[in-house]
Formats: sequence, C-alpha cells, structure tokens
Amino acid sequence: MRVLRGLLPYLTWSAALSFFVMIRLRLARRATEEQRDLALARAERADTTIFTPGEGKFEAFTIARSREQFEKWLVPLFSVGLMTALGVWAWQLWRGLGAVSNPGAQHLVAASLLAGQAFVLFLLSRYLLGLSRQGGQELLRGPGVALGVTALAAVLGTVAAVVAESATPAADRVATVVLVAVLAVIVVEGVLGFLWELYRPRRGQDLNRAYESRLGGLLADPAAWARNVAGALDYQFGFKVSETWLYRFLEGALLPLVAFQLVVLYLLSSLVFLGPEEEGIVERFGKPRATGWHLESGAHVKWPWPFETVRRLPVKRVQVVDIGYQENPTAPGRPALEPESILWNVPHFQQEDQFLAASAEANVGTDAVPVNLVSFNVHIEYLITNVYAYAYRYAEPERAVEQLAYRTLTLTTASRGLFDVMGAGRLAMAQTLQERIQRAADQLGLGVRILFVGVAGVHPPVSVADAFQSVIGAYEDKEAAILTARAAANRVLPIASADAVRLLAEATAYGVRRTEISAAEADRFEKRLESYRLAPGVFKTRLYLSALRDSLKTARKYIIAATPNSTVMQINLEDKPSADLFDLGPGTQPHEGPKP
Repeated sequence: MRVLRGLLPYLTWSAALSFFVMIRLRLARRATEEQRDLALARAERADTTIFTPGEGKFEAFTIARSREQFEKWLVPLFSVGLMTALGVWAWQLWRGLGAVSNPGAQHLVAASLLAGQAFVLFLLSRYLLGLSRQGGQELLRGPGVALGVTALAAVLGTVAAVVAESATPAADRVATVVLVAVLAVIVVEGVLGFLWELYRPRRGQDLNRAYESRLGGLLADPAAWARNVAGALDYQFGFKVSETWLYRFLEGALLPLVAFQLVVLYLLSSLVFLGPEEEGIVERFGKPRATGWHLESGAHVKWPWPFETVRRLPVKRVQVVDIGYQENPTAPGRPALEPESILWNVPHFQQEDQFLAASAEANVGTDAVPVNLVSFNVHIEYLITNVYAYAYRYAEPERAVEQLAYRTLTLTTASRGLFDVMGAGRLAMAQTLQERIQRAADQLGLGVRILFVGVAGVHPPVSVADAFQSVIGAYEDKEAAILTARAAANRVLPIASADAVRLLAEATAYGVRRTEISAAEADRFEKRLESYRLAPGVFKTRLYLSALRDSLKTARKYIIAATPNSTVMQINLEDKPSADLFDLGPGTQPHEGPKP
C-alpha cells in the first residue's frame, strides 16, 4: 500500500524528534545537577583560585559548557537536517505516486495494525503534551505534537485501507497525496521557523524550538485552541473572561457537542446511496451477508462501519477495455500525441504491443516458421451480468477481462494471415474475437457479457513501416493489374458475344431473305413463261413498254404527231426572267428551242 510508505516519514520525524529532545533534556538535567554540585562545593570551601569564572560564565570542559555549545550549534543543524530530510522524502513520495500499487495487499490487516499504532501514538502524544505543561518541560511539546500528527496520519491510513478494501481502491492513493501534502506543509513551516529563530532576539534562557510544528499543534492538541481563545479574550476585555460562567458553560458544552456530531457522523455510515448505474453487495465483517446481500440502485440502510460495508459495482454502465496500446499521458505542458495524418511510420500511441500473424510465404527453411509482427488497436465493451461472480471470482476482474482479451487476440492473430487481418477479414476477425472472448469468460465464470469488439487499427510496427509500405504497394499494384485485366475481360467478352449473336442473326436473316427472294423470282419466272406461251406478241410488247416506261421515267418526253419529213416549228411561250439585249433590235427572229 502506498499509504504505508507515506507514514514512514511521520514515524521517522516523531522518533528523531523524541530522541533529540531526550538528549536535550538529559543535558539540561546533567547541567543543572553539575551546577548544584559546584555550588555546594564552593559553599563548603573557600575559593582560592584567581581564574574563577564570573556570573553567568561556565568553566571549560563542563556539562554546562557542552550544553551551551549543543544549543548554539547542534539544535539549528538538527532543525535544518530534519527539514531537509523530510523535504527530500516528500519529493520522493510525490514522484512515486504514479507507481502501480500492490494488487495483493491485505488492506484489512494493514488497517488493524494502523489502528493499533494510532491508539498507542495517541496515548504517548497526550502523555507528552500533558508533561509539557509542567514547569521546565516545554521541550516535550515538540515530540508530543509530532506523535499526535503521526497518530492522525495512522488514522487516515486506517480509513484509506478500509475504504480501499470495501469500495474504492483509489482511496489509498488519495490518502497518500494528503500525507505528502501535510508533510510538505510541515517542511515549509520548519524552514520558516528556523529563519525566525535565527534572527529573532533572545530573551534570557529562551530555548530554540524551530523544529516544533505550531500547525501540527492545532491538530494534535485541540485544547490549546480554547486556551488561546481564553487568553485573547482576557487581554481584549481586561478581565478574566475565561472564568465567567458563560465561557465555562461553552467550554463544558463544546465536548458533548463535538461528541454528538461525531456520533451522528458515525451513524450516517449506515446509509447507502447507490447511483442509477450501480448495484451493491453488503459485506458483514468482510463477507457477503447470508440474506439480503444484493442491493439495487437507490437508498438503503445497513449496519454502521466497520460491521457492514457495501461494495459498489457499475452493473448498468458499459465497461471499456482497450488492448494493444497505452494512451498518451496528458500532463501540463505536454500535449497528447495526435498527429494530423495517422500513417504507419508515425507512432499512434505512447506504447503499442506487437502480435504474431501468420505468413503465406513458403520459401523458408524447414526449422523456420514464417510469421509477421502486427500492431492491433482493439476496443472492447462489456456489461456485468453476474454481480457476485464479478466481485468475488477474481481480485481484479477488470484486469482479468483485459488479460483474457490479450490471450484471445494473440491466439486469433496467430492463425490468420497478415493480409487477411489488414483487409477484408478484419470484420470477421472482430466477430471471432467477440465470440471467443465471451466463450472464455463464461468458462472462467467472470460474469460479464461482451457487447462489442472493434478492431480499430491494424498496422505494422513503426520501425519497419517503410519497408512494409513498399511490399503493400507492390501487392496493391498486383491487385490493381489483376482487377484491370478482369475489368477489360468483363468489358470485351460481352461485346464479342453480342457481336457474334448479331452476326449469326444477320446471316440467318440474309439466308431467309435470299431463299424467299429466289423462290419468288422463280415463281414469277414461271408465271411469265406461262403468259409468254399463251400470247407471245402481247407479252413481248408489254414487256418492251414496261422496260421503256421504267427507263424513261425521269426523262422529259414529247409526243410529235407528224411525219418525219415535215418541218416543225417550236415556239417557247415561257416568260423569260429578263429581256435580252438582242431582243430589242430589228429583224430579230424568234428563238428556236431545242429540237427534239
């Protein structure tokens, strides 16, 4: 647990401070005893030395002299060293917050140990704080405050361990963050206290207590608040307000009021409110109740903590698992990796896993297995169907689903070809993954139902992406050539088939036409022959006139009713479009038209 590492600097702080104050008190007591012995020795005999130290001076090589040097040098050095060590420790704890906690941590055992530790430290703190109010024991307040703060830190660790076991595993990290923040505040206060003790004027035997935490005293010794308030009121009003009946009544009623509030807060732990997407399991002393252990969303009542706790599960919320990659961290000043164009030679995520895919190549040795490395980005969504099995079958059911998906993906990709998973077989692969993951989850009794498996991305590793793109380019060129040839064949073959059918139909039609025409001509010839036989003269004359008619159909014909030796005068009575110049002179003869 992280909270145990967070408690170590508090324990070290308390132990170092207690040991150092013990040395200071021991030196003070020894110096007092030495001074008392020296005073008795001087009273019993007259002093004859001329080197007697004056009042307020110490003799060399005495405990008082050692104490003076101790208070002058070692106390400031101890304060600086202690605050420096605590500061470095706080920084190391802060840097280690991102580490993964131990999944098999025994939270209840740690909670019981921390609770006992808190009780012991609280008793020691109250004892030292009580002694510090006695005369001459003011130095004990520092260790008392440190032990009190450590006891409160142990109480916080106990609560975090119980909450991490029952409901929220993140409580361990939250408690550690609080402990580191309080430790940082103590370090800053210690540095400021050291500077204040370094420059403030000294009054008599005022001791240096720069290492003592005033802010921690407000937490470890609440009674000091009332004393400070009483002193402020006495100073403000000029009389003992702290001795009035009203103040004593409030002081007497304060503890019952705080106790009542604590009791109410404790009883509020009996109320449980589950969200719309949540269902709960009631645990009594760490085990589910025999009856009524299952809670639906809404308000419920149970025994107060620690007798009964409720384990919350998001049953009605879709759970998401992404495998094959890790998301990019988005820290201040460090944007997420989101390239404008996602190419194979550009990293898609901070880290991507590589899987083995089968290869179709056969030109390898007998001892070699042809495989390819491929990166997959798979998105999985599931719902919790069995609350009890999901909660108690495995310590980390979410991680069990994730590892199950990894195993299934590895086995599935090893049995499929590279171009299959990168091409048309991706959808079939996603369906196969969903079925196999569901079947494996049912065999393990996880109590989940796989809703969706999507293969969001398939690409080769970034280191070999350029060479892979060349191979894929050649493969695509090959496929393009094949598809082009198939398209040409699909275009030419139907046209050729249609031309063949057309030519065959035309030949058939031509044969039918020639046959019918030949038959008709033969029939006509026979009919003519029969007509010729009946009237040869008439047939020849009719045939001659028909031929003459057909040949002179477009020629201009004139019928002349005269003998060949007669003179024929042809007068053209058609109007001329314009008068001829020669038509205006004398002796003009009519124009003779063309002779037939």
